[in-house]
Amino acid sequence: MGWPVCLPRTRLVTFPLLPSRPLYRSRNNMFTRFKAHFARFSDDTSGTVAVEVAVVLPLLLWAYIAMFVFFDAFQTRSATEKAAFTVSDMLSRETNAIDDDYMSGAYSLFNLLAKSDATSGLRVSVISWNLTDSKYVLNWSKTKGNIAAYVASDIDTIKADLPTMIDGETLILVETRTTFNPSLQVGIGNTTLETFIFTRPRFAPQLVWSNG
Repeated sequence: MGWPVCLPRTRLVTFPLLPSRPLYRSRNNMFTRFKAHFARFSDDTSGTVAVEVAVVLPLLLWAYIAMFVFFDAFQTRSATEKAAFTVSDMLSRETNAIDDDYMSGAYSLFNLLAKSDATSGLRVSVISWNLTDSKYVLNWSKTKGNIAAYVASDIDTIKADLPTMIDGETLILVETRTTFNPSLQVGIGNTTLETFIFTRPRFAPQLVWSNG
């Protein structure tokens, strides 16, 4: 008779499964932490005055200087236009022929009223309408300063800017050119200011040029 065999008892141990944590929760937590850090940063008013001045002061100085430069540019533009209108109105009231001395005086008057220290130019042209040929005709064109006189072929380049006229009617075209030179460079470079003003003669059929 053999000895009895005793087998060891085994015990099965089970562990409960932990529920898996969704991925979106971790992302939400990260976003919440980032939002909290950003809120604390935005609410923090501590800082160094020297750093703040170094950042803001150049912008304030630029804005302060630019304000004067832009104002000067608009003022120069306005003065140039008013000076050109004055010369145009003066020419429209003439009943006698004008000559080179008259043009020199008109040019000096323009520079005086426009307060222009830069090189400028004045061009006076008399243009009429020919109904038979249905075209503008250049009667004469004279200049002073840094601007060239028109020739007959140049009228086609400006006819789109001229008004509707009746047969034989004339107009006085006054054009000026000057340059605005800013005192400081704040975004505006040297700018050419031009005017284009036409007026009908008031008290005479046309403005006559005299070579004498």
